[in-house]
Amino acid sequence: MTKPATAIPMPRRRPACRPARGFSIITAIFLLLVLSALGAALVSISTMQHAESALDVQGARAYQAARAGMEWGVYQQRVNNSCAASRDFALPAAGALNGFSVTVRCTQTAGAVPRYQVIATGCNQPVGGVCATANATNHPDYVQRVVQAEF
Repeated sequence: MTKPATAIPMPRRRPACRPARGFSIITAIFLLLVLSALGAALVSISTMQHAESALDVQGARAYQAARAGMEWGVYQQRVNNSCAASRDFALPAAGALNGFSVTVRCTQTAGAVPRYQVIATGCNQPVGGVCATANATNHPDYVQRVVQAEF
């Protein structure tokens, strides 16, 4: 007797690999979110840089205003022999320091040889025409510089 022929089973064919569907849309959305977050961060940094640059320019102008006030106070003492207790004035509107005010204080110390101290404070937003540290709490753009000379 012969054995019946058995059929050799054929291997099953696997379906061809298909790329995952929907993966590209998820990648695109992720990239858009990352790029928009980077763009928002760059805009925020740029805005802060511009604000800091503007305040730096205002600080330089306040320093020049204070220096002008100090030179005025020294001139008043040396040439006019007048050490006024305090003087507040706004700088000319036609100049580069338009909008700045100066508070100048001159004091004389007692002694064998008289000594004078001139302190000038320049600011961009005086209250009542006076530059004071208390003004800084009222205005976020307040800038103040102090220059002094002793002679």
